[in-house]
Amino acid sequence: MKRGLLIACVAVLSPAAVVLYRIPPTQGSFYPSCAFHAMTGLNCPGCGATRCLHAVLHGDFRQAVAYNAMLVLALPFLALAGARFGYETWTGRHLPIPRLPAWFIRLLFVLIVCYWIARNIDFYPFNMLAPHEL
Repeated sequence: MKRGLLIACVAVLSPAAVVLYRIPPTQGSFYPSCAFHAMTGLNCPGCGATRCLHAVLHGDFRQAVAYNAMLVLALPFLALAGARFGYETWTGRHLPIPRLPAWFIRLLFVLIVCYWIARNIDFYPFNMLAPHEL
């Protein structure tokens, strides 16, 4: 069952990455827009993520940070978690990685909420956290 999930993830994510690489996420494109931003006019922690990933795929890390700095910081950890899931699922062996303490998970939650608030403050330097073009 888990191997099927792994194969399905690779089968979906690979073509999705190719599409995201070839077709830029601009206004009016087929990519979904943020429902929170559409309803409130405010940026959520994920706003700019599609444009950020497009910039990362093109190697433009400065622009990626301008779209969503938190996602750029999280990408190595997300890639590591994905690689770990793939390895453990395919081989059946578990990697000895320690569990995160509860205080760290709470701190991460607080940081995400602070990022969410800060990127909606409309004066420098906080307005630089909102998705923008360089």
